[in-house]
Amino acid sequence: MKLSKLTVACLVATAGLSAVPVVHAEKSDGFEFHGYFRAGALYSKNDDFKRSKFPASKERLGRLGIESDNHFELALQKNFENDDGQKIRIKTRAGADNAQSGGNNQLGTNADAANSSIGMVETFVEFDGVTDTGTLWGGTRFYGKDNYIFMTDFFYTDMSGTGVGIEGIELGGNKWDFAYIASDDAEGNFWATDANNPMHSIHVGVDFDGIELHAMGKYLPDNFVDGTEYASDGMEVSAIVHSEKVFGLSEKGFTKYIAQVGKGLGSGQLLGGTLTTYNAYKPGNGALEGPSKMKKVDSGDVSARALVWGGYFFENGVSVFHSIQGQYNDLDNGGEDSWASAMVRPSFPVSKNFSIATEAGFQYNKWEDANGAGDDATNYKLTVAPTVVVPTGFGPAPEIRFLATYLDGSERDKADLLVGIQADMWW
Repeated sequence: MKLSKLTVACLVATAGLSAVPVVHAEKSDGFEFHGYFRAGALYSKNDDFKRSKFPASKERLGRLGIESDNHFELALQKNFENDDGQKIRIKTRAGADNAQSGGNNQLGTNADAANSSIGMVETFVEFDGVTDTGTLWGGTRFYGKDNYIFMTDFFYTDMSGTGVGIEGIELGGNKWDFAYIASDDAEGNFWATDANNPMHSIHVGVDFDGIELHAMGKYLPDNFVDGTEYASDGMEVSAIVHSEKVFGLSEKGFTKYIAQVGKGLGSGQLLGGTLTTYNAYKPGNGALEGPSKMKKVDSGDVSARALVWGGYFFENGVSVFHSIQGQYNDLDNGGEDSWASAMVRPSFPVSKNFSIATEAGFQYNKWEDANGAGDDATNYKLTVAPTVVVPTGFGPAPEIRFLATYLDGSERDKADLLVGIQADMWW
């Protein structure tokens, strides 16, 4: 929301100086309100249409029809510009406290706020004009979460935490990002022995006009989990190629190609990220999912991940989004863990405010210990989602979805039918 400029008189007392308080003029450049929420309910036929609790991996099979976890974020931003043309943006964001709520935030359907734990997830400030180019920032923030597949809710980089950095500084004709970020286990006990140990991360990123390169070095002192010491350092590299063509053939869409590799603290769940609750549960190493396990990586563990995703747009309004991804984990103890998946979302417009979205996904997992013992598993789904959408004309387009999903896999006793509703929007 854009506000008219206001002149506010304030008295400023400078500590340590013998001076009369001075009246300053505050130049306000506006106030912004942003947010996101998804709210719905999903039910399982196999469980007499009771609540379906995290029925499958949405990051691999696709979100539609299996996304049982509700979420919300509300962001307030205040902007200033001083007489020298320097700009200040004060950013705060409140969000669902999923780490502490024990699943109540994600799964509850009541409207009395009893199951809606909330906390501050972002409190940081940005400065423009301190350096000739780029934006200086400091505080606690989401970082790297713009590298995201919206059909699967998969953040292939999530380097969030508390730190300081500069984004978009021009060096050698290219834009660079530099940051120091500290992060820790949101469910940890900071008073226990060897628990007061955040992971220190240094990030360097550069944009070569459509090709992004990101590198991170990480250090975690006294990385003890359940009495065992694990890797204290690690590194990783990510490459992201943005193409305005669909697999290099058609210009009626786009494709993004991503390759990532990491070692030690750059492997497993930590490939592409820091210690966050999201990274604890995203697809990585199946044996290390969860905040209490994600740090259990050895210095010799190596992980590699590849993703290809994008969309194709027909002239009649039909769109087809796709994502193909996989990760291989070569463990220092001689074991192996890997997964691969693919999903596709064709959507068919029926009228101005109504469309039929469909989505199909397939997932394959394989694991093996040092002795060669292991197994594999598959999951697959097909979703039909009649959708009502009303575009705002300013970007956001709120949706109300009616969901029906056929879900099956090699480790399920029998196929299931999931039905539900969901409202989803950002602004």
